[in-house]
Amino acid sequence: MARTTRLGDLAAMPVRVQQADGVTGASKRGGEPPRRRDAGGDDLPWEALELAAGAVSLWRGATGPVTVVAVDGHGASGKTTLAGRLCDLCEASLVHTDDFFTPVAPAASGGELGQAIGSYYDLARLRRAALGPLRAGREAVFRPYDWDSGRLSDGYTHVPPARIVVVEGVCSSAPALRDLVDRAIYVKTPEVERLGRLRGLIAPEDWDDEWLRAEAKYFEDIRPEDSFDLVVSGAAPPKHD
Repeated sequence: MARTTRLGDLAAMPVRVQQADGVTGASKRGGEPPRRRDAGGDDLPWEALELAAGAVSLWRGATGPVTVVAVDGHGASGKTTLAGRLCDLCEASLVHTDDFFTPVAPAASGGELGQAIGSYYDLARLRRAALGPLRAGREAVFRPYDWDSGRLSDGYTHVPPARIVVVEGVCSSAPALRDLVDRAIYVKTPEVERLGRLRGLIAPEDWDDEWLRAEAKYFEDIRPEDSFDLVVSGAAPPKHD
């Protein structure tokens, strides 16, 4: 079981953090696609941002002039919200894996369903067009996926170089990106809350059970919670009258 800690104890990273509720915890922005899978989590607890920002300040420059931090987690866990606020706070550049989405069914990859979450994303293009240039201190320029049209946008996204680069979204810490990502944060939100957010965002006819199964398998077998450098809660804080 992870020990209880405060932000000042994060100097010895990686570290596992446990908040009082028992949930473990640790801009310069690119373009926004018209629609995202992970648009939930507007009520992200302040503690999550505090922990993530403290960790990033310690990680900055530890592996070179540019530090790339992944913010991963299930759909609607609060990744996008945390990553955006983190970039504003740390003056970081932001890349979304949703910009590199590709509408390919997992079964088309020829692999086991649960092992194929990466087939939903063009990780090779993410490396080549975004993370590679940014890690080298250059601007990233690419055509993002347009969620309304179901194809790449006609326009281009420009992401400026920065000392901190945050890449957020499912698969942002996938093994295929290991050499380009220095640290990884997992946003942990109860399943009931995540699915409730998704139900409010996705029309019934667009609900994708295969996606959810593939995503679950990814976090069970490929990127389990204990493989991350930091885990923060994406659960909405309790409301007080």
